[in-house]
This record gives sequence, C-alpha cells and structure tokens, in this order.
Amino acid sequence: AYDAGEFARADSLFALAPFDGRAVFNSGNSAFELLRWSDAILRYRDATQLDTTRDRQASVLYNLGAAHLAEARDADTSVFRLRRDLGGLRIGSGDIAQDVSTYVLRDSLRKELVRLESVIDSSYLAAINWNKAALRADQKDDDARLNLVIAQRALAARQRAKEAGDNRDKDKEKDMALSARARLIIEQADSLVEQYRFAPALDLMQKGLKEDPSLKQKEEYMKKLETVMKAANAS
Repeated sequence: AYDAGEFARADSLFALAPFDGRAVFNSGNSAFELLRWSDAILRYRDATQLDTTRDRQASVLYNLGAAHLAEARDADTSVFRLRRDLGGLRIGSGDIAQDVSTYVLRDSLRKELVRLESVIDSSYLAAINWNKAALRADQKDDDARLNLVIAQRALAARQRAKEAGDNRDKDKEKDMALSARARLIIEQADSLVEQYRFAPALDLMQKGLKEDPSLKQKEEYMKKLETVMKAANAS
C-alpha cells in the first residue's frame, strides 16, 4: 500500500504492529507523506527505541530532523496567512454585532499566531539537534548536513529579526510610557469592567485621555469598550 502511494491505508496496516521497529518507522513515513508532522515525529521517536541497529538509527534520526524542519516551515507559512488575515480585519463598520465578532476573531487569530511562532522556533531547534544526531550516526549523510544548515540559518534569521523587533518595541515604550496617573486610571477602568459597568469605564478612560496624553496608546482598548457597551445596550 505504501509503495502504491496509499499512505492512509498503509498507516492503518503499520499500526497493527506497534512493537515492530520497522513498522513504526514506516508508519512515521506514512504520516510524513500525509503532512501530519506531529504524528510522524511521535512515531519516529518510538522507532528510535524499538530499532537500535546503526543503519536504521541513522535513517530515523534523519527523518526526525526532516519532520521537524517540515513542521517549522509549515507553521511559518501559516503565520504568513494569519498576518495577512489579521491585516484585513476592519473594526468600526457601524454594525455592532459584526464589530464584536471581529474583536473575538482578531483575539483568536493573535493567540494562534503566538502559538505558531513558538512552534516555529522549537521545531527549527529540534531539527538542528536531530540532524546533528543523524550526522553523528552517519558522517556521510549529506542530506542531513544540508537540512542542518537550512535549519540553522532559518533560526538565526528569526533570532535577528526578533532582536531588531525587540529594540523597536523598547524605543516605542520609551516614547509611550504610561504615567503613574494613567496606570491608576486603567486599574480603575478594569475594575469597572469586571463589574460589567462598561459606560463608566469608557467615560473614565476618555476623560483621562484629555488630561494625560500617555493614555493615547490605550485607544484600542477604549474602542473595544465602546463596541461592547453598544452591544450590551442593544441586547
């Protein structure tokens, strides 16, 4: 079934032999072909414990590195799509229900973005470690060497970009640091929100903005409060 490209069927057949190292390894290969990176990684890990022959270990270690590399690249592609989707969201349509729905969707996408960013970093790092292990098992494995370089360069590029972004964020924080009064206003507004008193919370924030320009960075929070308040009044 596997040789015929029937990977789902092959995977089911390999699952019938959970303690056979070769079957578990091939099950990992089937999952890899089906783009199920997490499943492939788990099965390759199991295979390292079930089949300890030198040649098989080298193959399993290489495939572990390849699966983590594929997982990182796949997540990177998903991040690109998510950023595009986030950039296309618009709030302030005049439709209260639509705006509330957009806020919820945006928050959900942002959480997924954080998760995927973490997956990318951890997967590139794992790819580096497994490809190094594959090269220790077989120093002539040029494919493992190439994948190692790809993962190292990708992770290094991400780290450089993160450092540059952190520096920009620090500069922004210096320019937009909240005053002690602004922080107190926000705490009071949060307390009102916890009591579902959205209108007084918004009023407090808006009046505070007139007195303290540093609250300008919380305008997005005020917009969200206004939308939630309108939705509550409409219900």
